[in-house]
Amino acid sequence: MTLKLLGAALTVLAPSWIGFQIAARYARRPAELRGFQNGLAVLVTEVEYGATPMPDALRSAARASGPVAGAVLADAADRLEGGGGITPGEALAAALEERRGATCLTPADQEILAALVPVLGASDRRDQVRHLRLALERLAAAEAEATDERRRYEKMYRYVGVLSGLALVLILI
Repeated sequence: MTLKLLGAALTVLAPSWIGFQIAARYARRPAELRGFQNGLAVLVTEVEYGATPMPDALRSAARASGPVAGAVLADAADRLEGGGGITPGEALAAALEERRGATCLTPADQEILAALVPVLGASDRRDQVRHLRLALERLAAAEAEATDERRRYEKMYRYVGVLSGLALVLILI
């Protein structure tokens, strides 16, 4: 009897855990997008008004960002300081690619950031600021969409996980 109860508990816990993991991704995505917006807003200021060298500008942006965005921007700054003759855009692309699995960003979100690669540090100040502001607008729209998805799906996945586990137990008994 005890073994049966343990098996039933594990049968409920496994799908519940999966449901909670999926729900957590929906919860983290708006925060990550907001972090990238904060970082890019600081980067706009550094490029437009500060004329700060790009590694320092990326470090300032990393400090103003959330943990995920900050790690990406700090990694890009490290890559620039490490030499190798890469552009800031290439450093950002490499940092984004390295942390692709650690973020909750969708491919569309990553595409917004990847659009900065050809212009970041490779064009004049005005063009960089224009592209950064466009990315900020697109990230704000993506954040609004992510917040809506979170509101619709986060609770649902938690319930689906728990209820599917309970359904499995009832089927197996």
